[in-house]
This record gives sequence, structure tokens and C-alpha cells, in this order.
Amino acid sequence: MPVASGDARDAVALALRLALGRASPADAGADWGAAFDAAARELLAPLAWARSGRFIRQNADAATTSAWRRAAMSTHLRGQRQLRLLSEVTGALDGAGVDAVVLKGLPLGEQLYGDAFVRCSADIDLYVPASQRTRASATLASLGWRSLDGAAPWHQTWTTWRDDTRHHLELHSSLVSDHLSHLAAPPPSAATAYVAGAKVQAHDGPFVAPYLAAHLATHQMPPLLWLVDFAALWASLSAVERAQAETSARRARLHGYLDWARHRTALLERAAAGDTGALGALGVGASRRRDVHSIFRHLALAASVADRVRVAIAFLAPRPARRDLRVLARYTLARLRTRLGSLVGASRSYVGDQAAGAAEGDASPMRFGRALRVERDEMLSLTGDVVRGGGALWVRAPGGSMLPTIPRGALVRIQPLLEPGPSKGDIVLALTGDGEPVLHRVMMAFDHHLILRGDAALGGDPAIPLAQVIGLATHVRDEAGERALTRSPRRSMAITVLKLRRRVERAVRRAR
Repeated sequence: MPVASGDARDAVALALRLALGRASPADAGADWGAAFDAAARELLAPLAWARSGRFIRQNADAATTSAWRRAAMSTHLRGQRQLRLLSEVTGALDGAGVDAVVLKGLPLGEQLYGDAFVRCSADIDLYVPASQRTRASATLASLGWRSLDGAAPWHQTWTTWRDDTRHHLELHSSLVSDHLSHLAAPPPSAATAYVAGAKVQAHDGPFVAPYLAAHLATHQMPPLLWLVDFAALWASLSAVERAQAETSARRARLHGYLDWARHRTALLERAAAGDTGALGALGVGASRRRDVHSIFRHLALAASVADRVRVAIAFLAPRPARRDLRVLARYTLARLRTRLGSLVGASRSYVGDQAAGAAEGDASPMRFGRALRVERDEMLSLTGDVVRGGGALWVRAPGGSMLPTIPRGALVRIQPLLEPGPSKGDIVLALTGDGEPVLHRVMMAFDHHLILRGDAALGGDPAIPLAQVIGLATHVRDEAGERALTRSPRRSMAITVLKLRRRVERAVRRAR
């Protein structure tokens, strides 16, 4: 997809100024579409709207203002649902005698910005002592949560469905990631916090800053929101509290991480002012943002040679996989396929097309339209929020199951379903029984259920309830331009031959 006109560094700098509440009259004539694109990709859009919404409404075009408002609204609604879940989970864990502490998330937004719902938070993070993980797991299972991956005492991910939305929760028994478990990170101290009136036990004390620094360094291409978070936290600390944070970091051998995060904070201030050197140091170039692989960062920030060796070993053979050679072998093969190829680094493009988009509830093209670069589950949650609110947005189709109608990597516009519901031939974004998103064509609708099939697939998907349909696909946009999706599949000799070959192969397998 072509790079948006203008310099991405200007867009990122404006996004930062808006998030910090420092926009000036000189920003009035900016490329607002590019600024929103940058803010959305760096998870700054809701915070920018909270702090600079009036400025945006006064100076941005109507389409961009509407997109910005929707992003803020969807984050707010998602946060409210997450808070209800958080209250339910922590209440149940407390009743089961589990000492759970909330990490980051909603309490951090309340503490730093006075509003729990201006931070994009994809999941709930809880610290639970390792000795209590069995009880915690049983409690979550009783509430309808399902374990996705990981196991005690390591990081473990859980999921559940509420309000037609998939939510995630992560259990931790250490304040550092599994490959830093050789460090002497203390258990979190907790303090009572009130999040939009709800009472929770949240992470507090001198180790919060080192914890956030390590978390920032652990993730490859961390969004700039997390750096803004750290800057806000560090600015709120007194001289005594900063000294205590430095002492706790040194005890945990995380002082290199804390120094690194503080240096990034200084770069953030200069980057917001438009300093190209600072933006470059943050990885922001003329058209994209780049980042080295996080393993190199860990090796550079480790407190000693011995720690560097431990980090390297943990990266190649993670502790959770060492107990079972078969698990370790599968993990290594998966890493070779998906991770080692990205060791050089990662990049995030700031791209857009000024000639495409969709108005709320309107299928006609308009000037603004962009796909937000977010994780899959965050995309599903955001799409559901926007569509339920009557809006529309573009999502990327990574697979080839809808070839040639929807090319790999094309952008697809998703809008609310039309009455009386999807009909045969419509293309919908829906969730399978396993919770996986699919963008497939309706082959049959019956008794509040649908059977879907990809245009390039041989057979239909298992029937799904109508309630699992997120929205209707109306337009597709790729390098050839934008076009409306019809109820008839596009024909392709290559796809026809491929399907014929698959049928022959299937018949041969059955005959054996």
C-alpha cells in the first residue's frame, strides 16, 4: 500500500503533542488524517482526544474528527466492560483467598490521567502468588474463563466471552517476563485504588517504575503510549520516590532498564517538539517506525555478563518448555518459523489513502479511511464497538480464503448488519465456534444460524449463531483501487484450477 503523503515524523510528533495536551495554533493546518493514523497505531488516539479533543474538533476535517471520536468512544466502552469483568474476577478471587494485584491497565489510567478509560488496554493483568495459582485457576474456570496458553507458575493467558466480545486476562507470578525470571524482582506491593468507583488492589510503591521500564523494553515495537505512561509516572514522583525507585531497580538488577526508560522519556519530549534526531532515536523515520528485536535490547540492558548469558539461554530455551523435550522441540520449530525471521527487527508503517473511506452508516466513499494496525483481539474488540455504535471501519484481510474476491492483505470495510440480517451471498466478518475471526461468504441462513464459506474453499464452515457475526463487508480496497463487494464471487481460472486440484487430491486420499 502506498505511503501517505507527507513525512510520518510530522504526524507522530503531532500525535504526541495532542496526547500531551501541547498542540498550538501552528498545528491547525496539519495533515489530520496522517496524525490520526499515527495516533491510532501508537494507541494515543483516546488520550489525544481526552486532552486535545476541542483542538481536534476546531481544526480537523469532519471525517477525521468523526474517526477520532469513534476511537475514543470504543476505548471508553471497552474499558467499562473490562472494569465490570475486573470487579467480578477480583471479587471472586478474594472470596477464594487469592491475593490478586492488578497490574497496569485501568488503575494505571486512573492514576496517571485521572480517567481509567483513556488508555487502550487489551487485557487484564493480575499478579497472583505462585502458591495460589491453583486456586486462582479454579476460580477463573468457575467464572467461565478458559485457559489459552501457559501454565503456573509462568505467565498464563485466559479468555472469556461477554457481551459478544472476547476478553483476555493474564496471570503472572513474577513482575518480569519469564525469560527474566533469574532476576530478583520483588512481589508487588498493593494499595487500594478506586477505578471509576470500583475498588481494586492495584500495584503501588517504588517498584512500579522499574516494572514499567522492564515491560516497555520486553515488547518489540511497544506503542508510544507506554512511553507516555512512563513519562507521566516519572514526572509525578518526588525526588525521594525517584531515589527509592532507583534503589529497588538496582536490587532487582533492573537499573539498566530504568535508565533506558528515563532516557527514552527525555527523547519523548524532544520528539513531541518535532526534533527529527529524537524521533529517529525512537525509530520513527520518514515513512515508518522501526525497532530492533527485543532480545538485543535485553542483552544490552542486562546488569552483568552472567545475566546476558541467562537471557540468551531463556530466549532459546524458555523455562516453561524445558521440562518436556517434546514441548521444547515444538516450541523451537515454531520459533524458527515465526520468530527467528524477525530477529533483525520490526517496522510499523504510517500509511493511508486520502481517496477512500466510509462514513458512519454510509457505504459511499469519502475522503478519509485507514486501517488501524492493532493486535487481532484488539481489532475484533474495536470493530465490534464501532459497528455496534453504528459506525464502520476498515480491517485488513491477511489470508487468501476469499481469493480472488478479496486479495491477501487487502482492506475490507465492515459496517453494521442491515435488516433483516445477512442473506445468501453476503460477506461477513464473524467468529467461528473456536473464537477465530473469518471473513467469509454466507452460503445459507436458517433458524438464526449461518453457514459460511470462503470463495477459495472447497467446503463450508460449521454453522455459527447469528450472534457471532460482527459486521457486513461492503467494500474492498487494494492496489487496484476500491470496489463494492457483490453477492456473486469473482471468477478466476487460477482459483478454479486450484479447487479442482484439491478435489482430486481429496478423492485420491479417500480412495486409499
